[in-house]
Amino acid sequence: MAARKSSYRSRTQNAVILVDYANVFGVISERIDNDQPDAVVLDLVSSLKRHVSDHLKLKPIRTVAFANLPPGHTHGHRATGAWLAAGIEPRFSYARSRDEAAAIELAMEAMQLSGELGSQTAFVILSGNQWFVPLVQRLFRAGHFVLMSTLESPSEPDDLPADCQDLYLNAEFLLGGPGRKLALATPGQDEEEVPSQRPEQTYPIADAAVRRTLEIIESYFGQYEEIYLTPLLRKLSEVIDDPNEEPKQLISELEQAGAVWLEKRRGFPHNYTVLLMNTEHPDVAEIKEAAAEASPSYEDEYDEDYDEADGDEDEFFEDDDEDDQEPEYADDEDDEAYPSA
Repeated sequence: MAARKSSYRSRTQNAVILVDYANVFGVISERIDNDQPDAVVLDLVSSLKRHVSDHLKLKPIRTVAFANLPPGHTHGHRATGAWLAAGIEPRFSYARSRDEAAAIELAMEAMQLSGELGSQTAFVILSGNQWFVPLVQRLFRAGHFVLMSTLESPSEPDDLPADCQDLYLNAEFLLGGPGRKLALATPGQDEEEVPSQRPEQTYPIADAAVRRTLEIIESYFGQYEEIYLTPLLRKLSEVIDDPNEEPKQLISELEQAGAVWLEKRRGFPHNYTVLLMNTEHPDVAEIKEAAAEASPSYEDEYDEDYDEADGDEDEFFEDDDEDDQEPEYADDEDDEAYPSA
């Protein structure tokens, strides 16, 4: 996905998020032990919006949800209030429970918006187990950046046409996290506890180069809870002056000190690795505190970036640092370096 995305980022600023709510609700209702699936879906939509803003560096301008409204059913009226409170535009179709009216409405509105907003607008689509392949292909061929996020993603690249294999993302990670139960259980299997990989022991960082690496991570990526490993290694290679210092070795030494840890994430078509900083480590806490005192809050800086972007779209994307946290899902090379991550 990264290769194709990079060709559009210089021209893309705004994003429209389209939610196949009927399908997402159905998948979550079947796979989660929760008496409020609507609340889980809304959490998922919120997490996706943060992912689009924080990681893809796109500005969601509209979020539209599509659902069926069975004849004589009033649930749609109750849901509308929650959607509007969350900034979601409701779209209801009068249909029977097995009718695909909501999915059809989503595709039709996506094509209408494509013509109205132009190729500079990105499209992010969320579904449960619908892949919307014809729609993804049409939007991509029209010049849009497209991200199709699903809870049940294709398991093999051959499941999709070659021209859109890089445009799919498994959305389950948006509901899970270290030390928490997975929000979704695989059909037919019990929900499993995800053990936290946070280091249990920490050691002082005595090596100046290793501490400097920690400072670089905080400087460029400190606003993120999870840091994509591939762009992090690339940034370290650019910033570190000493050619004898190997970024992967420096990360390994930070791991040994308990200052950071690595975790695998499932993605499509490739899994990827993220780095997390251990805020309980004394050196990490000290560096973060110093960074907070020396600069404005990350939220303030982020809001300022968006304000500037409203006046000059190209300026919003010209800073190379904005691409450092670009999610690259093909990290086979990193898998070899960190087999236990």
